[in-house]
Amino acid sequence: MIEFKKGQSPLFFDEKCGYLKEIEYGKKKISLFSGLWKIEAESGALEIKDMTSFRHEAYSDMLKLFWENEKAVVTVTLRSEESGKIYWSINVDLKGENTVGKVIFPIFEGLKFENEDYLLVGYQNGTLLKNPVDSLLSKDEQIPFWMGRGKGAYENDYPAGLSYQYTTFYSPGEFGYYFATEDENANIKTFRWAYNEKVHGIDFSIINYPENMGKTSNYCMPYEFVLKMYEGDWQDATKLYRKWAIRQKWCKEKLSEKYLSENLVNTDLWRVNHTNGKLGTRTEEYFNTSLMLRDYLDCNIALHWYGWNLNHEHDWDSPDYFPDEVKKIGWPEKLKDWNGRFSDEGIIKIPYTNARLWERTTKSWEDFSASKAAIKGEDGEIFNEPWTPEQHLTTICPSCALWQNKVVDMCREFAVDEGFDGVYLDQVASFNAMLCFDESHPHPRGGGSWWNDSYHAMLRNVKSLLGKDKIMTTESCCETYVDVFDLFLVLDTCFQHTALNAVMGCGNSIPVPLFSMIYGDYALSYGSICCFPDNLDRFEYNYIKNILWGMIPSIEAGEMQELEEKKDFLDAVKRGTDFYKENKEDILYGRLLEIPKYSCDTFEITWKGKNQGKTPGIYSFTDSVPEIYAVIWQDSKGRKKLYAYNFACKASSMELDGKKYEVDTKSFCVSDLD
Repeated sequence: MIEFKKGQSPLFFDEKCGYLKEIEYGKKKISLFSGLWKIEAESGALEIKDMTSFRHEAYSDMLKLFWENEKAVVTVTLRSEESGKIYWSINVDLKGENTVGKVIFPIFEGLKFENEDYLLVGYQNGTLLKNPVDSLLSKDEQIPFWMGRGKGAYENDYPAGLSYQYTTFYSPGEFGYYFATEDENANIKTFRWAYNEKVHGIDFSIINYPENMGKTSNYCMPYEFVLKMYEGDWQDATKLYRKWAIRQKWCKEKLSEKYLSENLVNTDLWRVNHTNGKLGTRTEEYFNTSLMLRDYLDCNIALHWYGWNLNHEHDWDSPDYFPDEVKKIGWPEKLKDWNGRFSDEGIIKIPYTNARLWERTTKSWEDFSASKAAIKGEDGEIFNEPWTPEQHLTTICPSCALWQNKVVDMCREFAVDEGFDGVYLDQVASFNAMLCFDESHPHPRGGGSWWNDSYHAMLRNVKSLLGKDKIMTTESCCETYVDVFDLFLVLDTCFQHTALNAVMGCGNSIPVPLFSMIYGDYALSYGSICCFPDNLDRFEYNYIKNILWGMIPSIEAGEMQELEEKKDFLDAVKRGTDFYKENKEDILYGRLLEIPKYSCDTFEITWKGKNQGKTPGIYSFTDSVPEIYAVIWQDSKGRKKLYAYNFACKASSMELDGKKYEVDTKSFCVSDLD
């Protein structure tokens, strides 16, 4: 066999054909039979088995593998670092008139563990999948489109469908595979985890999309893929990724070095009516309940406002948020007056808008000939977004000047003319990048980094319009936009609402705070689906946990009757906002360092949610959670602190590293660890 022993994890390749056959890690020998790559070309697919010759060249810290036949030459290069990382890249040259489509590389087939295992997926904020083969990948169900794609597989795209460029598959007490791409330019790519029926395991691969897909005969991977074997869990993998991530161009400044607007710093609570858009259309009630919250909690409030345009449905009439029937009743003028009243009371307000979709039934679709700027598939057809049957939503290509100018004009109308304190641009850091094959657009056909580059150009123009004191925010937390948004709306941190639980059920999808752990000292997050109609235990657990993870305190909606009747919910909210105000500088400019292992008593919470797929309905499961939830925090000066909260209706204690901490009922604990 061909040996590559330059790293901490020796690799062994078949000497006749070049298949990856074995990985060593410590005393463990992991048997595989991986084809490494697959090329989708105009003349058909190419794999290792199709190649007529294979050879290799070995160097001191590098291995080159070469395959060739009458259609193509494929070269894979491996190099190692002392850190234990092995870097992989691929070059494809097709012969004759043949052209390159997708390049699937690398491919690792038949990954499995004998004991309980976990898969970390960078979907939205971050999700840890327990026993992913049984709970997700081997199921014969189609994953709902807003969670990714797949049937017998899970795949999602970067940037934005996935927020990060890494994943890990590990078994506690054994070892883990750390897979990452180190791509500072955010080229469009797909991470794919598929069911391997032969071994009842996982196949992992990355689908690469060349610039000028279907027109070029060459693909030279514009970044490197990383493999590292390690011992530990998802937190250890996340620490590995952070070392690379914070050196990228989107992390030029820490929050402590950036200018943060007064409105942003002063806000103690975000009120988000994501699940109750109708409340936002009842402006007087929305105003009065905001004053009630402000006065009861004694804190500064910011509104993430859905329904401000009298339509509670997401994206209806986008981007014509003031259609004729709304203008006829004088709503733009009335809204400006309402914004003035909110401002007089010290309440910040940010309107919902969408920076990605155009509804084809709007007057502006025809007036602007918007179809010219729409995303086009390889067949030249416009892609229809499947959100709501009654809507006709189309993704607009962010590279087109028509859309860039339309978004800037929209932001000018709302943030400047209407008196809002900034804008929320939905889906930019949430929904996946798309390939576009319209050759009249100013971007390479198919893949490349143009999606990320185009949105950055748009967002810089919006920020220039808004000025430094207006707030610009977006949905979710894709890392590549850390340098352009002021903060990120993260909605998937609450256990019962975590999106993949809708398919996996029974708590197999566990939210984890990847964004705070990687970028907590570089970017801010807020948002919540902690709702007043929920059970108090669940509400308090999710709300407080989010704050301990580093998110600015956030709650959902709160109608007048709920605020009048649910004082125990308000008291929980006040405990959180008081803690945040007291520790604001450390939370704003520090970061979540780790969730430590400690011991304390537990209590039970019953989680509920809606199933998707073949088994619709309500799922419910009961889980034991710690009475005291504790994290280790690092403040802006690098000092380590213990942050903890006691959920129990009695004094309780926890033990960490041999030290006992007493925490009063429904109280926080802050303790220096240095």
